[in-house]
Amino acid sequence: MTLDKEYKKTKKEIDMLRQSIQEIEFTGDNKKLLQLSGRYQCDRERVRKEILRGYADLFATIENLRGLSIRGVQNVDLLFQKNEDDFTGCAKSYQTLKPIMIKYRDVFDEIICLLENGFTDGAMQRWRTFFEYSVIIMFILQQGEAVAEAYSNRIFEDIIDDFKPRTNFAWAKTADCFKGKKQVGIKMLLKNINGIDTKLEELCLRSYTLTCQSIHGSPFGTSMSFNDFMSDDINDLHTKHADYYSGGVSTAVSQTILLSVKTYSMYFSKFPDGGLNVSNLLDSLAKEYAKEYVAAF
Repeated sequence: MTLDKEYKKTKKEIDMLRQSIQEIEFTGDNKKLLQLSGRYQCDRERVRKEILRGYADLFATIENLRGLSIRGVQNVDLLFQKNEDDFTGCAKSYQTLKPIMIKYRDVFDEIICLLENGFTDGAMQRWRTFFEYSVIIMFILQQGEAVAEAYSNRIFEDIIDDFKPRTNFAWAKTADCFKGKKQVGIKMLLKNINGIDTKLEELCLRSYTLTCQSIHGSPFGTSMSFNDFMSDDINDLHTKHADYYSGGVSTAVSQTILLSVKTYSMYFSKFPDGGLNVSNLLDSLAKEYAKEYVAAF
């Protein structure tokens, strides 16, 4: 479309919106405005349908991973309520992590929702939080009761300290590996978690750095995208198809699931599960996910 035609189209759409607003102001009738909003939703709905159709099996497998993870955590909750004595030596860790696991699930759902709707950069911004939650959960699981208690108690000190960023991980200094450290950060926590593959660690840290740039609005961050290329037109939904989002979906999905499986596996290995062997089921589903991921990308 030529620049002149594009301008005329934009002007026409603004005029239609103006007329609808004027009609509301004069008559109180918002029928035309509501009808117009439906037109604006058409491209968005098309993008969502194309993404869901293009990655149907992948998202279905992810939903099964999500379902098993949630039921596994719920199983641990019920077992704790039935008999706290079975959690001797890990009760404080369980109690500390219970609210975090709820938030963890919510952030996971937000990532998938954003991906399904084509907001892949937004999904990676939520992934940054998901990454931090993953690291905190695994660190507490490995470091034990004293660190778990320090995390729970820190909320009162944070309030007194006016939530200064430098205090965000002060609780972690309770761990032996951080004794004497003046300040602790999320990257330091990650490097002190056993069982994290070097490649996964490097991948996460690189993505974390890039996502931080995007969130903070740095010149680099606003000039990058996790998709295969940057959009150069603010009104370009009519040119976007599922393939446009492939790079972003691939990146966000792979890194979210890798962290999710690692975190939940460690969680289920820490606490009693009534002999259900949820960790083994999770491993089997993760293998199926890997097959679907390779097929999709």
